Amino acid sequence: MSVPRRATPPTARTDPIRGVVFDLDGTLVDSWTLHQRCLRDAATAVGGAEPSAARLALAQRPTDTGTVRALVGETALADAMRAYQHALRNDVRAPATARGLAVPYAHQILALLRDRGLVTGVCTGRSRQDAQALLDASGLGVDLSIAREDAPRPKPAPDGLLRALTLLGLRPEEALYVGDTQADARQGESAGVRTLLLQGPGSVPGTRAAPLLASLRDLSAYL
Repeated sequence: MSVPRRATPPTARTDPIRGVVFDLDGTLVDSWTLHQRCLRDAATAVGGAEPSAARLALAQRPTDTGTVRALVGETALADAMRAYQHALRNDVRAPATARGLAVPYAHQILALLRDRGLVTGVCTGRSRQDAQALLDASGLGVDLSIAREDAPRPKPAPDGLLRALTLLGLRPEEALYVGDTQADARQGESAGVRTLLLQGPGSVPGTRAAPLLASLRDLSAYL
């Protein structure tokens, strides 16, 4: 079995890092269990059978609507999305859910970035309201959040990430992008942004273009 290549700090850099953009799910928040519960509620709310874990994994798409569509089809999509969003917003209010949402070191790394005067953003395939609900419940604050409504094309297209950089006043070479999937790696590459992948249960091996972080704490070596 191959061992993922972990991140090592660069030896030379021509442009100082002025900001960091993060993917949301799997990168700043550990939302997979919550997401599965909401997807099951969405499927059963429109008369479908409760999907298995394997089916949920196969249904995953770059956006929340794409995932729900893969589960229930186009005809039932609107009703299923309402059920999904209702379940998520109710669930994140539970103290037990909120306590476990932020990934390890998420609060600490965001505080470090603020202390160093770096701007921060989130680029996600979730809806704006759901993304904000997750950020609020986990107590994570960023300067800017770009959601699926803000990008004509979902990741791995660079649209959302480039929009985040524009609004944060960053050139691609002045930013880092942190994600956890191959789609994130491809999005960062398309946008011309140095990209790091956070190691997790569903993470892909690191590559030369997108090294692997063992935890968010390791991000400090790149700043």
